[in-house]
Amino acid sequence: MNNIEWKFKAEYAKSNRSQCRFCHSKINCNELRLAIMVQSTFFDGRIPTWYHYDCFWYCGKVLSEDDFPGLDNLRWDDQEKIRKRIQGESVILFTLSELVLIEIFSYECNNEAATKSDEMLEISVDQPIRSSLCALCRKKVQSVRMHVRKGNQKTRKSYDIDCFFNTYDSVQVLQNLTVDKIIDFDLLPVDCQQDIQNRLQKRKIEIDSEHEKKKRKEEEGTLNSKGKCFTTEEKEKKMLNIQCDKFWEIKDNLRNNLTKREMEKLLLHNGQQITRKFEITSHLADCIMFGPLEPCPACEQGQLFFSSRFNSYLCGGDISAWTKCKYSTQKPGRKKFTIPELLSDNNYLKCLPKDGEHSERLFSSRRPLVSNLLKGINFFIQPDLHDVKRNIEKLGGTVVAQLTSKVMLAIFSESSLQSESCSNFVLKMSEKRIACVSESFVDQLQNIPLHDALAKCKINSWDADSIEVKRDQIGYSSLEKKTSGSSKRKKFEEDSDHGKVIIKGGGAVHACSGLHEIAHVYQQNGKPYDVVLNAVDVDSGRNSYYKLQILKHDHLNQFWVSRAWGRIGTTIGSHLLESFDTALEAIEFFCEVYLEKTGNGWNSKKFVKYSNKFYPVKIDYFTKIPSPPKIKPGSKSTLPKAVKELMKLIFNVQAFKHTMLEFSVDLNKMPLGNLATDQIQRAFNILSQVKKILKMDNSQLSEMERRIKITDYSNQFYTLIPHNFGIESPTLLNTEDLLKIKWDLLENLKDIHIAYKILHCDTGDEDPMDVHYAKLCTKIEPLSKRSAEYKRIVKYAQNTHASTHDGYTLQIENVFSVERSGELERYAEFKKLHNRMLLWHGSRLSNFVGIISQGLRIAPPESLITGHMFGKGIYFADMVSKSANYCNATTEDPHGLLLLCEVALGDMYELTEPEFLTKLPRGKHSVKGLGMNVPNPAEVEIIDDGVMVPLGKAVQSNIRESSLQYNEYVIYNVKQMNIKYLVKMKFQFK
Repeated sequence: MNNIEWKFKAEYAKSNRSQCRFCHSKINCNELRLAIMVQSTFFDGRIPTWYHYDCFWYCGKVLSEDDFPGLDNLRWDDQEKIRKRIQGESVILFTLSELVLIEIFSYECNNEAATKSDEMLEISVDQPIRSSLCALCRKKVQSVRMHVRKGNQKTRKSYDIDCFFNTYDSVQVLQNLTVDKIIDFDLLPVDCQQDIQNRLQKRKIEIDSEHEKKKRKEEEGTLNSKGKCFTTEEKEKKMLNIQCDKFWEIKDNLRNNLTKREMEKLLLHNGQQITRKFEITSHLADCIMFGPLEPCPACEQGQLFFSSRFNSYLCGGDISAWTKCKYSTQKPGRKKFTIPELLSDNNYLKCLPKDGEHSERLFSSRRPLVSNLLKGINFFIQPDLHDVKRNIEKLGGTVVAQLTSKVMLAIFSESSLQSESCSNFVLKMSEKRIACVSESFVDQLQNIPLHDALAKCKINSWDADSIEVKRDQIGYSSLEKKTSGSSKRKKFEEDSDHGKVIIKGGGAVHACSGLHEIAHVYQQNGKPYDVVLNAVDVDSGRNSYYKLQILKHDHLNQFWVSRAWGRIGTTIGSHLLESFDTALEAIEFFCEVYLEKTGNGWNSKKFVKYSNKFYPVKIDYFTKIPSPPKIKPGSKSTLPKAVKELMKLIFNVQAFKHTMLEFSVDLNKMPLGNLATDQIQRAFNILSQVKKILKMDNSQLSEMERRIKITDYSNQFYTLIPHNFGIESPTLLNTEDLLKIKWDLLENLKDIHIAYKILHCDTGDEDPMDVHYAKLCTKIEPLSKRSAEYKRIVKYAQNTHASTHDGYTLQIENVFSVERSGELERYAEFKKLHNRMLLWHGSRLSNFVGIISQGLRIAPPESLITGHMFGKGIYFADMVSKSANYCNATTEDPHGLLLLCEVALGDMYELTEPEFLTKLPRGKHSVKGLGMNVPNPAEVEIIDDGVMVPLGKAVQSNIRESSLQYNEYVIYNVKQMNIKYLVKMKFQFK
């Protein structure tokens, strides 16, 4: 039931107000209507575009009856009509130009239609004049020109004979057309007349053949019924037919004999809640036929209701204020249906059985498989598995021709995976961490959810990334390039300037209000009337925002309440601006809207989250910042030029944005660096809770309970930390790999917040760059490129670039000596420890303001285990490229920073396999992960009172069996290291 985007909808029109989007005529009340579901441009949700039954098939491409949620809610004849149409014409698609032409013939030329003068179809012919063009292909008409005029229209359209017949052969609008109905047919040359007659005769033969096939099929069905030789599927279908007819008989009687008010009284009397989740007549008919439903056993308060979309009973309640109850069953608890005394005289209700016996609902044995179930997943399939390929594409998956890093899942037969012919595929999949499943994967989807099918059919023996992680990585890549992705996604893509923050008064004035030049955010007693609200539901795909604020004119006593809402990260949404004469009126309206959207009063001391309501995101806009600096940053600074360039690099706002985009954070609803620190900490706590849930085994937590809790925490996390998923559904936080990504996001947010606090400090009459440099509390000086230190570091970098990291080369642009305030004194007690080395450490550019100002930090106890091979410590390397990989440089942003730290390693606990340590063995000071390739030990240089610099070229170590390619060094006490150098690198990608 998770993240399913239904493409179509089928129901009976509830009124006469809907209009067909194809023929633009009215759809009558209770008439069968079909819809194509589309994304609304005004709010975060999907809306139906309705069509008449006949008109729909010219526009909709339906692969399966399961694409129609609610099909089982229709009358049986209508269900069968749709099923037969899908089976017979499952790939009806026309170009826009064809649709224009087909619209003229949206009715069939039958005898009944011909009797109505205003619906007559007039077809005439002649030979083309010199410049005559076909209305369809826009090319010159060659032989015969066909003129078409519909009903009482005054104008007619002309077509080339080939366009005319080819188009209408496919939609069967000419099945009753004969030459005597074509005006001026006798005036054509004989050869043209013969051509038209041949075309019509060919069409008649095709129609007769179709009728004959249909007749034989019906006769076979009749023989089957007479011989009572039904298959299991036919028996099930017959029983469902009887059940459906009986159900609709009850519904029709209820509508004819009871008012809506009386039906509600019946439901309440039988312990049923009245909600928007179900249609009252259908639910009451369900209670009468099968018995009133007991409350949900999972949440103990939710109302169960039948959903034909999922072929089961669902709960309409909530497991928490953040998450809907996910309980689903085909065998709900029932009780006896009773009639209240007030309605005992109703003639229809009197006829209902008095014994209280109810039948048991029958369910279709076929599990719904919607055609977009595998949407967004890239597959690589064993070349000879053609049927699997077709089924994957039917379910919305994408099959790619090459085994690239964009592949999320591979499908091979288990036997072929062991063969030599597939050895190259296996090698590539293991290198790219691509998961592999057996060919039974698609069959398993018939019975179990996607997540369970992946687990059951997994056949890879190597470590692989989850689909969620791959999707996250690939999604960002396509976002960066702006070349991939559907036009639908681009249509709703939000511009980077869309959420531009304009700080005035107590907060950021909504750009959509258009008042940022004349108004500011109104505040009382230092509290601004300004709030950003979020609501996320990973199950329904909801990712909504709602912004609300009071604006006051800069000079006049005029007020406005500005509202904006929509889907995060997209242009989907709208806004309203309402004017008020007094502050009191504006405040009263503001508080009413806030109460409606959150369920809380604006002045409530403690916020309480309510179901289906928004939650406020705490934004720190740094509103106490001074006016823009009088001095241009760097213009009067006495800092060396190289240090100035370094300051620009580490305080580069674009680099911060790049990092946040990589993590899919929405920079418009959560301006960069502005998320409150307590909210970031709450998000950390949520990830810690999810980590605990993932560690529990099935004896502690059932799969259903696990999924419910993870969904609940996912909703909370994405509400606190707004993410830009575009029009895709938010991702469930159900893997440790994904948790690690989100944990890294929060760590980056903390460091970016530190950088922004420094950027927004008061600079007075000083050069802002000097002020920001002073806030780092660190002495940074460039090394002379002629110095021995500089040359040693260049040699260290050149010699220790690993051969497997061949996607780029490194060019040193500058080296800086670093002296952090207080760090040398802190390191003093370990300075005398033996085995001290100068080692590399890499990190993102966005982290370096935090690293320089606060030092390297060890992950807190509550942080995730994932990503810490030897426990939570500070990791170093003796190979420059191993650390450089953590810089996350790109071709667009090719610069990175690396630290060279003096590390007191002492006695090392040496390991060849991952071992998560919470405490070092007695007598050990650090951990060394032993790699199979190391800097040549014979070329180590000794500097500064015995510090070793392993700057030799890489050689094979004496370790032959290790999970590590290169050495790793880990310390668990921040006092054991001292940052010595900062190296500015340029990545030259190949």
